Amino acid sequence: MPLASKAEPLEQPIEPSVPADALLGRDRRLVITSLVLLIAIGFAFRVANLGAVGFAEDEVNKVDAVRAYEHGDITANGEHPMLMKALMFTSVKASRVFGGGGAVNDEVAFRLPNAIFGALTVIPLFLLTAAFFDRWTGLLAAAFWSVGLNAITINRIGKEDTLLVFFMLFAFYFYLRAKQTSPRNSKPRRRHYILSGISFGLMMASKYFPHYFGLNALYHHYFHVRKSEPGEPGGKTFRSFYIALAIAFVIANPPVLLPQVWEYLNVYMGEKLLVHTGYLMGEVLYKNNVSRSPFWGTPLYFYLLFMAIKIPLAVLAAFVAGLMVSIKRWRHPGYAFALFMFFFWIVPYSLVGAKWLRYTLSLMPFVYMLAAAGAVALARFVSDRAGGSKRAELITCAAVLIVFVVQPAWSAYKAAPHYALYTNALAADKVGYYFPHDEFYDDGLREAIQFVCAKAPQGVIVANETPAATHYYLERFGSNDLNSQVISTPGFQVSNTSGPAYIIIQRGRTYFENRDELALVRSTFKKLHEVRVNGIVAAEVFTNQN
Repeated sequence: MPLASKAEPLEQPIEPSVPADALLGRDRRLVITSLVLLIAIGFAFRVANLGAVGFAEDEVNKVDAVRAYEHGDITANGEHPMLMKALMFTSVKASRVFGGGGAVNDEVAFRLPNAIFGALTVIPLFLLTAAFFDRWTGLLAAAFWSVGLNAITINRIGKEDTLLVFFMLFAFYFYLRAKQTSPRNSKPRRRHYILSGISFGLMMASKYFPHYFGLNALYHHYFHVRKSEPGEPGGKTFRSFYIALAIAFVIANPPVLLPQVWEYLNVYMGEKLLVHTGYLMGEVLYKNNVSRSPFWGTPLYFYLLFMAIKIPLAVLAAFVAGLMVSIKRWRHPGYAFALFMFFFWIVPYSLVGAKWLRYTLSLMPFVYMLAAAGAVALARFVSDRAGGSKRAELITCAAVLIVFVVQPAWSAYKAAPHYALYTNALAADKVGYYFPHDEFYDDGLREAIQFVCAKAPQGVIVANETPAATHYYLERFGSNDLNSQVISTPGFQVSNTSGPAYIIIQRGRTYFENRDELALVRSTFKKLHEVRVNGIVAAEVFTNQN
């Protein structure tokens, strides 16, 4: 693994006239083998024991949407596009056909599409990074993604961010290739624009985050990835790019044409569907509404703290090195792109009052790009100080793989299957403390409900903060007769419940609307059971019975 090819210096982008296949270079077989291996490793991390953690409340909303699809209703869960739910629908149907009518549990069937696409994201991340830098930096960025705890965590849940990132990276890559192609070569240029448009359309059919489209356009407006040739025609974007985007978006997300979906989105964006507010961060409860932006919601340092304690230290060190190198070389298109995308992620997202760790999945490709550039720069520095011999280069490359890839992979292996609870050495004693909602993400809830179903008499109240998940698991465990009540519902008071009641408490689901009720339960009710995940209390069951 050479640290930098003389034919492809780090200070220049890939020659625009070179076809995409040339990104693989002379070591084509080695590069392809490495990518296949990274995909296989990444898939193993993402799919192994995929059903070990029960559904979160958000995921059960997808389960309900898929059930609605089975009855012809494609408007369910209308605040999110249809593409991921359609893939889930296909996965569930396939599991029933090939899994013997129920051998594959729902958690696996619903999450499998994201696990697959999460592993395959290695491909667009490699292509994009290689096109901006070189193939070895691209492979290193792809390796960071393959074994990255933060990517693995979100790829293993049923949320839209995985598909968003997959298609976003392809959209960026094909748009870059179009810009790197001379206007004289209209056919390949048009093809790349169309492929980029399709990818952008599928990105927005995965999640309604169109700002990545705007950021890409803004970057290419200010930074030029190729030098214009004398006398060449203008390089305007083909109209087919926008047409391809619109067609792909509508085909993959037909509910967007329905008026009831737009009515629902209007209500949703107006925060009129919020039944509770608050994000417990450490011991402080913060408002987490978009309307509380920029200074009256969750803290501005939310995502910086995430990066400091949730990214393996070796990767974090490489990122810092890459950040310094990129600032120094900001005129280079690749460094400029990574800096630009990182800056325009971390600043706006930090200013928004509502923050969730799952949003960071779209940040990690740029973190990994910067980390890969930093690791390569560090390796070149060490190799040069060691004399620059072939032997020194090989030793340095081996060290890079061990420190920056193997060690984080080992951390991921040890964190399985509860990847979200990982913290690095800077906060080893703060597992589940700063981000309990996202770190547990209802881990342990399934087991708590199962305990209640085994203990509770018919008809008793089961108070909780997860109505969809509770209803789902009551149904799975054959206890539909139990009366699920939401603690934060206006007017509900656990002290006024008539007859026996069971209360399920999760620290990460502490809200302004229920904190007094939870404090009352802890002080006056009897604790029957607690579910621990990696030694940390994830869910507790209380009762008003002696």
